[in-house]
Amino acid sequence: MTTVTAASTPSASRAAPAANPAVKAGKQAQPAGAAVTVDVGAAARRQLAGLVASAPASATNVIGQADDNAVKSFDAMVAGRTKALSETLSDRFTRLGIPLDEPITLKLDTVGNVTTDSPYRKKIEKLFEEDPELVKSFKDVASLHSMRAARKALDAFQEARRAAKDDDARDAAQGLYTARMMQSQALSGIMTLDDGTLRSASMDFVTKSIGEIEPPKASVKAEQAAARRLSLTV
Repeated sequence: MTTVTAASTPSASRAAPAANPAVKAGKQAQPAGAAVTVDVGAAARRQLAGLVASAPASATNVIGQADDNAVKSFDAMVAGRTKALSETLSDRFTRLGIPLDEPITLKLDTVGNVTTDSPYRKKIEKLFEEDPELVKSFKDVASLHSMRAARKALDAFQEARRAAKDDDARDAAQGLYTARMMQSQALSGIMTLDDGTLRSASMDFVTKSIGEIEPPKASVKAEQAAARRLSLTV
């Protein structure tokens, strides 16, 4: 099992008590000297073993590593695989008569099946049931986004630790980091196909939690409309 251990990061000078998100002020008693360890997702990491092995070598250490090239290589791989899966799902859904004008949320259940609450649930779940490779692709992409979310949460934690002026501030930073990681992991198997693009619930949560806003992207519909306008003026 691969874990991210807050107390073992370079910026963490001592083990601090973890925070339960449900407890006010973010503090909770811990055994003396115990490190706070948050599991990024053992199953997800096992699924990623072969996938990351085929990526640029620098991408394998992207979590906890400040190398810009490693981060860019990893992010590029995630973007490429996400785009490919988004296009595949859009095409397959369209062939099944499933409209794409409303977001379709897909979720991995506890036994690894892809489920949905969409009105077209039966068609969608049958599609995945009959195509194990499609399920594997979904798991891989969801896992990759979970890794991105873990890296982003860890970066925010390390920055907060460096800026902390006292032990209380360091404890608060570690408590917030732990809460983010727990929630991010809980969302790691959920992705939404929205306007032809898959979005990760885990990544969206961490991005919003640390106050970042991802750059806006032109929607597929907007791009198509722009293309039509251009063709009419030529």
